[in-house]
Amino acid sequence: MTSETTYREKGRAVVLAALMVMSVVAMSAAFAGGVAAKQPASATNDVVYTSPDGDGGLDGDDLWLGQEVTVGEFTDQSGFEIHSGLSGSDNYVTTVKVGDDNMGTFEVNADDFETGEPYHIQTDGNTWNDTEFWVESENLNVEFTRDTVSSDDEAVPITFESERDAQWVNVTSDNLETSELERLFADSETNDGTVALDVAIEDGDSTELTADFSNADLDAGEYNLTFDVTDSAASDTATVEVTDSRLDYAFTDVEQTTQGEIANITVDVAEGSTPVITFGGTEYGYATHAELTNVEEEEVVVQFDTHDVHDNPWSVHEDSDAEIAESDTSVYTADGFDPEDPLPSYNWDLSIGDELDSSSSDDYDLANEHDRDRLVVQDRAEIGDVTTSTAPESDTLETVDDFEDTTVTETNTIAEGDHLIVSVEDFGAEGLIEDIANDGSSLEGALTSEGIFVELTEQNSGPIGTATAWNSSTLTENDDDESLELTGITVDEYSGDLILKVDVPEGAKELETGETYDFSFNVTQANTYVDDEDETFGHESTISIEDREVEWDAIESLPAAEDATATGTTTVAPGTELSAEADSPTDQGGFVQVADAVVTAGDDGNHQFAAEFDLSEETPGSTFDLYVEDRYDSSVNDELTDVNLTAADEPVVAIDVSGDAPSAVNVDEDATLDVTVTNNGDATETVDYHIDVNDDTVVSDELELEAGQEFTDSYEFDTSEAGDLVWNVHANDASDSGTLTVEEESTDDTGDDSGSDDSGSDDSGSDDSGSDDSGSDDSGSDGDDGEDGTPGFGVSVAAVALLAAALLALRRDN
Repeated sequence: MTSETTYREKGRAVVLAALMVMSVVAMSAAFAGGVAAKQPASATNDVVYTSPDGDGGLDGDDLWLGQEVTVGEFTDQSGFEIHSGLSGSDNYVTTVKVGDDNMGTFEVNADDFETGEPYHIQTDGNTWNDTEFWVESENLNVEFTRDTVSSDDEAVPITFESERDAQWVNVTSDNLETSELERLFADSETNDGTVALDVAIEDGDSTELTADFSNADLDAGEYNLTFDVTDSAASDTATVEVTDSRLDYAFTDVEQTTQGEIANITVDVAEGSTPVITFGGTEYGYATHAELTNVEEEEVVVQFDTHDVHDNPWSVHEDSDAEIAESDTSVYTADGFDPEDPLPSYNWDLSIGDELDSSSSDDYDLANEHDRDRLVVQDRAEIGDVTTSTAPESDTLETVDDFEDTTVTETNTIAEGDHLIVSVEDFGAEGLIEDIANDGSSLEGALTSEGIFVELTEQNSGPIGTATAWNSSTLTENDDDESLELTGITVDEYSGDLILKVDVPEGAKELETGETYDFSFNVTQANTYVDDEDETFGHESTISIEDREVEWDAIESLPAAEDATATGTTTVAPGTELSAEADSPTDQGGFVQVADAVVTAGDDGNHQFAAEFDLSEETPGSTFDLYVEDRYDSSVNDELTDVNLTAADEPVVAIDVSGDAPSAVNVDEDATLDVTVTNNGDATETVDYHIDVNDDTVVSDELELEAGQEFTDSYEFDTSEAGDLVWNVHANDASDSGTLTVEEESTDDTGDDSGSDDSGSDDSGSDDSGSDDSGSDDSGSDGDDGEDGTPGFGVSVAAVALLAAALLALRRDN
């Protein structure tokens, strides 16, 4: 019975093993078929050389895997060999032997040739060591520029990328006939039923061919086209989805906008490449249309300038390669629409289609309207807050990046020489600002023509005469007038807030330090968006011009620490770097250290600076001088003498932790670890807190403790087993630890022991009475403990049980 079962199990194992082997073989066969190299459909353009070297020779050329190569001078030879490696080297071995029946022709296949290796040719004992060629593997990438096209598209670009400059490719498709491929590619040639294309790629860059889907007359569906290089093993497949000839352009997002802004209009053009958009209508007194070209994306953001609507308001967002066909753009305006006026606020109609209606009396009706929407143009919003700011003199403010990199501090107190910046929130009118940025004249002139100017006026001009006023609208070719120069910091990348830098030009009367001036920003009725005097905009405030000053705080000593910091006050713009120095005479500490003191913002132009020195290696008790200087004007400085160097204070440990637990308990008794974490510092601290027991983390948390705050926690030990529990509590770098010993509970055996002793004493009477041979002692011992200490049964009983089991087994075996 047992043998039969064993054989059955062994047989099952053999069958399973055989199945596993068959599975592996099948998998190997499947993988081998999956990675089989795809060869070109036809080789009609292989390479021929007249000789191994010289003009028209093979020497120095690259050959490509998959090519069939003929070397003319070898056609009269009995055969030749191709060697890989360099002559005389260990890897100079025969790669291919070619007999005379090949007439000097050999195939560059992957079995015999490796890419990136040199090869040489030898025939009839003569070696052309100078005739060297290399083998490369061509990488071909072919893609349609759009995933989806219409069956009416006449010229859909196809991009070819390869390391080679010129080649022929054979085009095949599983779901297209040869005749359909011929109609799809008008410049193709057909050879024995194979459609071939001549592809020219200059200097390894990509090139484009076009496919005419309108001529191919294809049904809607997905098509895979395989392009095989005729004289190499390179190939690639491009996929395109063809839709019905009825295009389906649509608006996907039309922004609501205000007068003067540039509106973004997002259109879906996935199924075509030449949509036409119409705006407004002649019945509304304004109409325009635009045609998109060079469309390669599925969505295009078209922009409409509501400020400049009389010439060509259309453009395409800079992220798109599409273009507006200017020759197909026109604008209609009614007689009452002034050429200087922006587009009125209104809900303007938008339509999109494939072409204009040639039968219509005007150029603003579509032959096939695919979708419609509205561009809501609202009245221009009110201008927001106007603020003045300053920035360090040393920073150049010309571009958006300059403005973002500098330190800009809102204030009406400006130190002499520092930048004065005016910010106008929500100024809007993006189209207007774009025109100003593109204006060839000065920014002041462009702003002035739109009624925008900045003015500063003296407050204390004296009893006689008129207060001097500096005005950005009065700038002339003479630089001795009381004018202001304006630079638009973010005009080139405008986002709605107008930011201007204000300067008094050289030659004009300078602003005097210690004086306060009336400041105003104005938008007058000359502005395109201001109709009458009641709508003029004006902001007024004051500007104070201060002397550049620096002054150390009253510092009597600094500690001998690595971060000894000296502080002071200044009027210069925050972000300015001052030069600071700590200088100790030779008879004192004998050291010199320099540092940059960066200015930070304070109230009302009273800014602060701080200079940090590493004095940790210097000797306490010595004295030194502190010196600070304005790099813009070296005459602006301050010196503090005889500063004492004192011993550094011991570092204060901010975080403290303590744990309290009993030293010993019995098994299963309660035992608790009480923890206290305290922040002794003067600032809020983030604390990494955890408890470890016998190297296992049992509690882990992150605490946020304010200055002086105390945190308490408790942890219950597991005392189910005897042993030592070593605990550690950590809070940042602070820790506490201890050991809890868990003991077995002690038992009282005094009664049993005394009984045994009394029994022995009563029975024996004396040491010589033969108590060792007493039957009562032996039997009592045997009965209580078992023979030789074996629990339950003695050795004899165990032996008998084993003997019985053996006899039973023998009987069954017989």
